[in-house]
Amino acid sequence: MADLRRTAADDTTPPTVTRDAETEQPPTRSSPARLLGRRHTDAVLIGVLATLVSGAFLWVPSVWYDEAATVVSATRTWGQLWAMIHTVDLVHAAYYASMHLWFDVFPYSPTSLRVPSALATGVAAGLTVSLTRILVDRRTAVVAGLLFVLLPRVTWMGGEGRSYALSALFAVALTLVLVVAARRTAEDGHARTRRSITLWWVGYAVLAVVACAFFLYIALLVVGHALTMLVRVLRDRRDHAAERAAVDEWARTGAVAVVPASGATSVRSSRRALLGWFAGAGVAGLASLPLAWFIASQNSQVSWIERPSFSTLRGVLVTQWFQGNENFAVFALVCAGATLVVLSLRLAPAARGFAEVVLPWMVVPTVGLVGVSLVVDPLYSPRYLTFGTPAIAMTMAVAVAAIPWRRVIALVLLVAVVLTSPTYVEQRQPEAKDSSAWDQVADLVAGERATEAPGTREGVVFGPVRRHPKATSRIIQDTYPEAFRGMSDFTLETPGYETDGLWETQYPLGDVLDRTDDLDVVWLITSDKQDWRPRVTEQLGSVGFTLDQEWGLTRTNVLKFTR
Repeated sequence: MADLRRTAADDTTPPTVTRDAETEQPPTRSSPARLLGRRHTDAVLIGVLATLVSGAFLWVPSVWYDEAATVVSATRTWGQLWAMIHTVDLVHAAYYASMHLWFDVFPYSPTSLRVPSALATGVAAGLTVSLTRILVDRRTAVVAGLLFVLLPRVTWMGGEGRSYALSALFAVALTLVLVVAARRTAEDGHARTRRSITLWWVGYAVLAVVACAFFLYIALLVVGHALTMLVRVLRDRRDHAAERAAVDEWARTGAVAVVPASGATSVRSSRRALLGWFAGAGVAGLASLPLAWFIASQNSQVSWIERPSFSTLRGVLVTQWFQGNENFAVFALVCAGATLVVLSLRLAPAARGFAEVVLPWMVVPTVGLVGVSLVVDPLYSPRYLTFGTPAIAMTMAVAVAAIPWRRVIALVLLVAVVLTSPTYVEQRQPEAKDSSAWDQVADLVAGERATEAPGTREGVVFGPVRRHPKATSRIIQDTYPEAFRGMSDFTLETPGYETDGLWETQYPLGDVLDRTDDLDVVWLITSDKQDWRPRVTEQLGSVGFTLDQEWGLTRTNVLKFTR
């Protein structure tokens, strides 16, 4: 906005409004090199820190059901993957395809499964720093990056072999492109070409399409960006109206005034930016519509999600971004509340325009997903809103960075470290993921097999797996194949990769007992709830097998029969 200056040295001289276009320096150029180059060091260092924090001990927890879905999908051939997504998991098709390429270079292991998420978390952290510095300043950017690294949901997503870390990366990248595109649009007339501005909005559209292909709910962020752009237009109109009111007031008092050009220019530029967003979002919406349509036809996959209730409030406030860590949630919400106060009282002048970018990012996707879950089908799960983690970290950072004493800021960050530590340690335990102990089952089987006489012929019966009725404990073999290599999987009818779904089909044990004639040992791996032990013991006993040893692991029973 143009500055309003007095034209005489004393207070009695009437004010005069001058045009800043003739006296001001052109706005700082916002090319990618200028916008990001000065932030390079901070962003890279915090990005590396985020990767290290997320990547530490990611090999310790056992693989669990959701990650197993990634494994069995991404390790299929392209043709098998194509056939599968026609009936199930189309929503994850882009992620599975990218993981397929990753496994071509780094063959599957529980560690290689999770490394891409750790890397994506690092990039998301770096982009969070860059975006915050554009919107506020360097100090706030560094604090935001560090708080992002410490969020319990972020330390979780960085060690999870699913697309959640990528969703956070895409969200912050898309918002960064939006902010830069809007600024480029506003600077039109200062040696900016329309072609360059168009390319930024085309980039926004392309990135939105890619982001939605990897994680469809990112579309809700694009809707949030609509609110951002509308608020920007309304703000500039308000400021321009205030300028005109001031000029009219001076005119009534006889002052010589010139209507400032910057107010009208800001209104025009914000309208152009809104039009740019509308064009980019419209193209992205049309391009993503077929995918969304077909994904909707597979919504039976989320039939396990319950309709929102009063308990959903806890999911939003505690679980969604803080992984159930109540103490960290209170700390974060206090910081976020303090930021609202700071912004309302204009105690952080550099943060002008911050709220209009970040608050819709946090609020619109959550309200939208909960609203759809109430009115249409239940779709809300706290982890689906993981892509809001950069926004909550940035919101917390404004209040923390507004503290004038660096030692106090350091103390606040130390408090965040202390509060997040119990969750972080818990996330890196062997049974951290849904109490899964599949690696222990695999280690047990492998250790016992190593003590058997050479030439021992072994088979295995896979029973139910806890909490997942469509899968069997063969899922343990899928994720830890070395322990079962060479065993006869004699109940298998159709492998999962030959079906049009995720999981295999198998024969009832009673129908294939004759396939045990040449076996010396048969293993049974079954859930501790849907317990197959009595029936299998009886059926194997009818062909000469007796129970040799039995082990009870978390949620899984392992039995060894010999003949």
